[in-house]
Order: sequence, then structure tokens, then C-alpha cells
Amino acid sequence: MWKEKLPKNCPPENAFEMEKTVFRLLTGKYPQEKDFYNYVKLFPNNSRYKKMCKAYSLSSFDTKENAINAKKKSKRNDIGNYICEMQITKEVGRNVFSKKTGHFSTWIYSSWEYSNFAINNIEQIDEN
Repeated sequence: MWKEKLPKNCPPENAFEMEKTVFRLLTGKYPQEKDFYNYVKLFPNNSRYKKMCKAYSLSSFDTKENAINAKKKSKRNDIGNYICEMQITKEVGRNVFSKKTGHFSTWIYSSWEYSNFAINNIEQIDEN
């Protein structure tokens, strides 16, 4: 059912399917499959992530401003210098939303291919 073998009780019971335009940080102007990997897949040697349900999810945001704010607050330098609009549909997976940060965590269904994401309006983030 899921793209990854998930920890117990993951995703949480309150996760839901949705149809929404969201904003995602990208590492480059031209999206690559690895731009849609979760932390467990990006950092397979980090044993801490393997126990964290959220580390198996794909991050996105409800607004461009919330995505840019997350980048500014991040301690990671490789989080991405570009932002795009993309569609999350019911076929992608199940989601949890944080109203405080505008962050979506999406656990991807096994049937979904990263290349199926509809990506629009890629732009470089102005660091100022």
C-alpha cells in the first residue's frame, strides 16, 4: 500500500486524502526524482529517521510564503533554492496538515510514481 515500509501506526490515523495545490522546495530549476524523496530515502544511513513516521513523508506547504519561511528556519543548507507549485491528489497518498506552519506531510502510496507529479511555476527563491 505504501511506497516505503513504514513504522507501526504510520501514517497516523488522522491522515487524509486530499486534492490541493501545494508548494514544494526543489534543489534545482529542473525537478529530479530525488527532489521528491523523503528523509529516510535521502539519508539511508541515519538510523534515527527510520523510527520517525514523519521522516517517511514528503513535505510541502499550503502557501509559497510558508515554504520560504521553512527554508529560512531550516538548519539544512541543501533544502533547496527553488520553489514550485504541485498538485497533491487522492491518488498520491495520505496527508497530515499543521496549521501552525502550513506544512503537509504526505505518505506516498506504492502505486504513485514521482514522475506523475504535476509541477508548475518553478522559481528561484530570493534570499533577501
